[in-house]
Amino acid sequence: MAIMNTSSHIPHVAIIGGGFSGAALAWHLTRNSNRPKRITVFEPRPFLGAGLAYGATDPQHRVNVPATRMSIDTQQPDDFINWIKQTNALANDPAAYRPDGSVFPARSVFGRYIADRLAPFLHTGQVIHLRQQVASVYKRANEGWVITDGQGRTISADIVVIATSHPAPQPPKLLQDAYLGSAHRPVLVTNPWQPNALDSIGVSDRVLIVGTGLSMADAVVTLTACGHTGGITAVSRRGQRSRGHAAGSVSPVGQFISPPSRTALQLLRRIRYELAANPHLPWQALFDRIREQAPDIWAALSLAERKRLIRHVRPFWDTHRFRIAPQVEEVLHTRERAGTLEVLAGRLTDVQVERGRFVITIRRGATTVRHEAYNAIITTTGPAHDAIIHTVPFIHQLAAAGLVEMDATGLGLHVDAIGRACVGSRHENTLFVAGPLARGLFGELMGLPEVTRYAEKLAVTLDAVPSSFPSLHHSEQEWAAT
Repeated sequence: MAIMNTSSHIPHVAIIGGGFSGAALAWHLTRNSNRPKRITVFEPRPFLGAGLAYGATDPQHRVNVPATRMSIDTQQPDDFINWIKQTNALANDPAAYRPDGSVFPARSVFGRYIADRLAPFLHTGQVIHLRQQVASVYKRANEGWVITDGQGRTISADIVVIATSHPAPQPPKLLQDAYLGSAHRPVLVTNPWQPNALDSIGVSDRVLIVGTGLSMADAVVTLTACGHTGGITAVSRRGQRSRGHAAGSVSPVGQFISPPSRTALQLLRRIRYELAANPHLPWQALFDRIREQAPDIWAALSLAERKRLIRHVRPFWDTHRFRIAPQVEEVLHTRERAGTLEVLAGRLTDVQVERGRFVITIRRGATTVRHEAYNAIITTTGPAHDAIIHTVPFIHQLAAAGLVEMDATGLGLHVDAIGRACVGSRHENTLFVAGPLARGLFGELMGLPEVTRYAEKLAVTLDAVPSSFPSLHHSEQEWAAT
């Protein structure tokens, strides 16, 4: 066990979470720092940068935008595609290349790219990767932060950055209750991102997928690649499934911030007007411009209108904004045409388990009711944005100490304009939030380009935090990566 020398104090930044958000922040903070500092990233996975999104092991799970639009550095937008060429990373994946020249590699390839970019800093020790879960974080009066792992070992830090991902979704309660109350349980998959999660589903099984977004599409392509030919029904309240990309490249078009829309209804009418006024343009061109202007659009709305936008418009935005790779869309289209994939608007109103199968009641609208039997159910309802404080122990502890709270929109944690964690009008000078957990204030922080830009800005902010920190006099045991 290595003990770090703290006699000559160098500011120590602890980043909790080593998915893309945490890894990108560590990379920018190390690469562009104006003064020495120690950076420790807590991430249980073997590599930094992969996280849930880019740690996917299924080769069917592809990035959702062309590789030419993905990079850890906005100043070098071609960095990822150049790395692919230099490393011949797609030698065994000819299907990644599309007829129009675009490239959609498996998500794990992007995870390897991020790990490769961080490797030199890990080698020199400028960044330390601790493969540990964080159990608790607390602040000693005027003495910085103390972070404890699940085994009780502690480390001190001058700055803490929360870069964890949103919690996984929980299955609907009526589904969970029926499943747990049954002696002869059918297949229920609540975490389809785990390796081999769908292996228990037979090739002819009837499958219900609760949720119709990107994760539903991932589940369908995985099942199809494994030879599944049974019927699949995907259901969500609005029955919106993720859309695909335009045929060929498009340039963003439209104007959505001048003058600003002050209500969700004004914004929706504006989008509809632009779509009607440009029938010759792919809708993707208009939505790409909305994405560019999203921070300003969001900033112009009051809290009440932001909540209204989330409640009424967000499902439609998500299915147009978060698009599926062409290879995935082809699989969905093929199954829809074959009649083995059906996407429904509806909600589950009753779940029973009979003879080893789920018997489901789905209500569609005010009167239409369907009763169907399924061999297996997969839940893909999206991240549990509003559960972060209750499901992550160290964040729950920080909330109990009055150091963090939910943003009023329910999308993540309350932060100020430079990313500091806030409670009411108070902020903690050395506690920051990175990645999608900060989206309540900034609006669009789920896509990779937006997360990258935010990491770059946050790195500049952290580098400017005063270098004169209080001495850490208390006894501690600090551990090196194993």
